[in-house]
Amino acid sequence: MRRSLAGLTVGALALVVVVTTYMLFQYTSKKIAGGTGYRVSALFRSALGVYERTRVLAAGLRIGQVEERELDQQTGKARVFIRILPGIRLYENASIAKKAASLLGEYYLDIDPGSPEAIRDGQRVVLRELKDGDEIKIVTEPVEMGEIMNSVGETLPILKDILADVKMMTSGPIKDIANNADQLLARNSVIVERLLTRIDDIAATIQGVAHSKAEDISVTLHNVREISEAIKGLVGTTQGEVSGAGQDLRNSLQKLQASIDNLDKSLRNVDKITGRMADGEGTVGHLLTDDTVAKNLDSITDDVSTITRGVSRLQTIVGLRTEYNYMAHTFKSYVSIQLAPRPDKFYLIELVDDPRGYRSAQSTVRYSSNEVYSSQEVTTTEKLRFSFMFGKRWGPFQGRFGIKESTGGIGGDLFLLDDRLTLSADIYDTRSNQYPRFTARAYLAVYKKYLYLVGGVDDVFNYTRTQGAAGGFFDWFLGASLVFNDQDLKTMLMFGGASAASSAGK
Repeated sequence: MRRSLAGLTVGALALVVVVTTYMLFQYTSKKIAGGTGYRVSALFRSALGVYERTRVLAAGLRIGQVEERELDQQTGKARVFIRILPGIRLYENASIAKKAASLLGEYYLDIDPGSPEAIRDGQRVVLRELKDGDEIKIVTEPVEMGEIMNSVGETLPILKDILADVKMMTSGPIKDIANNADQLLARNSVIVERLLTRIDDIAATIQGVAHSKAEDISVTLHNVREISEAIKGLVGTTQGEVSGAGQDLRNSLQKLQASIDNLDKSLRNVDKITGRMADGEGTVGHLLTDDTVAKNLDSITDDVSTITRGVSRLQTIVGLRTEYNYMAHTFKSYVSIQLAPRPDKFYLIELVDDPRGYRSAQSTVRYSSNEVYSSQEVTTTEKLRFSFMFGKRWGPFQGRFGIKESTGGIGGDLFLLDDRLTLSADIYDTRSNQYPRFTARAYLAVYKKYLYLVGGVDDVFNYTRTQGAAGGFFDWFLGASLVFNDQDLKTMLMFGGASAASSAGK
């Protein structure tokens, strides 16, 4: 009867712990989601990427969240309602902008709260503070990434054609002009050389004019006439070459103007196409204006963000503990791993080497004519035990429930002196003895929060072993515990890796 009552008590306590934990979680969720502060609204041309609970920031700090969206029937725009936290003041010159938070279509709203005063027409004016139900008039919306990418995609072929025309010009007419200029310079260099030779002859002739005869002067004048005719021919030839080069340059400029006209026509077509896409026409326009894809991407990013945040916040604590049981004259060892995804929630995995092991008792009764003989055989089996418990902390108190040393159990901890002193109690194993096994221990930090002294009592209710019982008995113990966290393990792994590398190098 007592054994059944003890099991019922443990089950009831476990149920109370589960119900209490569920109620606390529900209360916390409702408190966070409850509407506080005041609500304002703003009109956006497009609410794509803005959903309920979208972040609202001011100067990089969160001041509220999106509460509701609806279509404004008068303007045809999206009206977004925002819940502002208490204590945040917005003024009538406040502005709001929709900004991209990532390349996957996620947005957030950035608010400039405005100022209580402004200068209008050279006079200082006191501005009104926004109240519940007011509207933010100044709204800034970014250009959608889809519109930009499609415009760029339409423009690139046109730019490619222009570059091809320019390349053809540089390899065609302009190249011909350069070749003609080279040939012209080559021919003129010969003519100039001849002119210089004749000028030298003229200078020599003039020098001897005073000693020359009339015939010599006549010959000299004849030579001057030939020089003038040669210069006239040179000028005519050069003029023709330059005229031909100018005509080639004019033709090239006309081709360039035609290319620019084609580019202007293409840009008008791009503007027309982007306008149709903005109105939701066509396949691309439907993809850009329909927020179904953005909602799916937002859901995926939220799930990925939740997973990565949970992994980054996960803290691992490894503990090694050894206790000497004075009544049993033996050691009991523990290896534990505590996984804490949040500061107030953890999972405890523990491997226990209990030298008392599992005890099984079998009684045999024999009858004779005059006497009754009875015997009892007790078998002890050494076997490792394990624990897997869920834990939740409320201030200085911490509760645990789950599997304790391969049996169902619950436990609690009380933290004192800035967590340097811990009082712990566990109740479990309702089948091995007449009463459940109750263990109480105390942890005292002797070096920071790494090395602890441990002491306590075990199996308090079963002070003396009952006849036929298979469990243990009352004992008291004293030991030590060593605790490592994530940073300690990283340091040891780095030090151990460096030592191993240096040893291998030697």
